[in-house]
Amino acid sequence: MRRIGFFGAHRSGKTTVATLVADRLADRTHVSVLGSAEAFVDSESDRGTPDRSGLDIEWTVVDADAGPEPFDRCVGSLDTAFVVVTPDTLDTVSAYEEIATGYDTDLFLIVTRMRQADRELIRAFDGPEVAEYVYEDAAIPRAMEADEIPTLEDRTVEAVLIEALQPDRLEPDAALDALETRRRSVVNVEVMDRSQADTVMNMFENAGHLTAYYGCNCTYHDGHVLARMP
Repeated sequence: MRRIGFFGAHRSGKTTVATLVADRLADRTHVSVLGSAEAFVDSESDRGTPDRSGLDIEWTVVDADAGPEPFDRCVGSLDTAFVVVTPDTLDTVSAYEEIATGYDTDLFLIVTRMRQADRELIRAFDGPEVAEYVYEDAAIPRAMEADEIPTLEDRTVEAVLIEALQPDRLEPDAALDALETRRRSVVNVEVMDRSQADTVMNMFENAGHLTAYYGCNCTYHDGHVLARMP
């Protein structure tokens, strides 16, 4: 089970991101949705098919109420938390970081309404690692206002799932050894293309482990293979 939460100020794009993530998860596996995103993705959704493995992991997506107070109340029950901000509201992140101190919960940043001009600002920001950018697109709020799930052309929210499952990247042999010696229950290997992904997945599967391919928007590679002990 993975329990992840999305937090942020009102109109930060929090519900949009939670909806996109929950919708993608429903294609892979069973997902429970709590909060406003439940209006877009069924609270108990499972559209998974055998060729789109969810690594046999069930997920709960928490679309929390706005502000840091809901984060303070439930951070201890989460595996991973995502603070959703716009480039203009980066100064609000510190409140969530302070609350997260002392909890064994990974904290990442998601930046919405990004513009190309904001990239240097985000790179220079001293805060949680950025899990994903969502660029400004008028079609996104239009879809949400029409109670529809937005379609992001040529983009993916799978980077959010990758960070929630295993942010550390390993080379294939080291990843397999980490599973075999039970030093890690989930491993993450970057792959240049789908051909390499198939090779890496076969290696894990031949050793008896579960595998899944996750696409990403990274510049230098196409995706990630994640594997876990059955």
